[in-house]
Amino acid sequence: MNRQGLFSVVARATPSALALLLAACAQGPWTADPPAAAPAPASAPAVQPGPPGCSPAARATLQGIADELQTQGMALHATCTAAGDGWVVQLRVLDGTQAGRVVRGPLADGYAVDMGTPAGAPAAGAPTGASGFSPDVQHNRQWLRALMARHQFCNLPDAWWHFAPQDGAASAGGAGCSER
Repeated sequence: MNRQGLFSVVARATPSALALLLAACAQGPWTADPPAAAPAPASAPAVQPGPPGCSPAARATLQGIADELQTQGMALHATCTAAGDGWVVQLRVLDGTQAGRVVRGPLADGYAVDMGTPAGAPAAGAPTGASGFSPDVQHNRQWLRALMARHQFCNLPDAWWHFAPQDGAASAGGAGCSER
């Protein structure tokens, strides 16, 4: 439809139809509030310090993963668990176009990569072997496991977001993955 045709349609519309159209424009997804859980500012460390049982070597490796992910349009946030038995790993989209090259699903900037359940929260669908998720969620979880395995971290069975250094990278006094 050309510009003149569009104007003639609008000119013939009833006032209530125009009001509905304008309301729809004002209430579209582009007017939504910013994400409640936007990524941390660039100055915040991607890998949070944890209790004494958390390995400095693991922290350094996770920082390297964070740097790698940033080039792929994502931010890593890793926190050592209170018990020091592993790391809670969360991913946020920084650039949906770049992130879309490696992960799937809705990739709005500032939002978490879709893993089916929130990171760090025990939930029925959080265990590594949980089923019933979309192909996008399954892909994203498998992709994250492969990424972390490449960097010597194993996914613990209790949650898709719970990782620990593999035996060769285990911290002093900490158990390796095969011992868990």
